[in-house]
Amino acid sequence: MRLYEQYAVSPFQQPCLREQNSPTERVFVVAKNGHRLLYYDDVEEDFGVATPDADGVLRNWGNYGPLVRAILVLDENA
Repeated sequence: MRLYEQYAVSPFQQPCLREQNSPTERVFVVAKNGHRLLYYDDVEEDFGVATPDADGVLRNWGNYGPLVRAILVLDENA
């Protein structure tokens, strides 16, 4: 909980692409560490960490599962 409180932000939507030619979707960002975003993917019902490309779209991303695991990944190299 302490780590989450350290990085938490007001939730906002972030554009993402699941595959190269797929339509743009959105995930919900709930925490940040620099440029790294901790998001909730409501399609997969999992949390993950990724860095958006220069245009603000998440292209290289994957889910980690529960919030506890994702927040530990977000905290790495902090």
